[in-house]
Amino acid sequence: MEPAEIKNMIRDTIERLPAEKLMRTLNFLKKLQGEESGKQTGNDATRRFLDKCGGWQDDRSAEEIITDIYNARTTSDRGAGIFGKD
Repeated sequence: MEPAEIKNMIRDTIERLPAEKLMRTLNFLKKLQGEESGKQTGNDATRRFLDKCGGWQDDRSAEEIITDIYNARTTSDRGAGIFGKD
């Protein structure tokens, strides 16, 4: 099949797509274009980062992590003077 025929088929298909699928189609085409040119998409970069560094791993429950975060917080009046005295 000739490239011109393929482009016409793609154009015809896109014109029949519902509006909610157009952005997904555009993102897919950009991803394909990036693969051809050697560019990384945001998703590719994230996937490669996670492959190297791994995801978050913790044996604690979400509630325990949140409690630890709150308990580690400190208060400070540093910079409070810039707003003047009451």
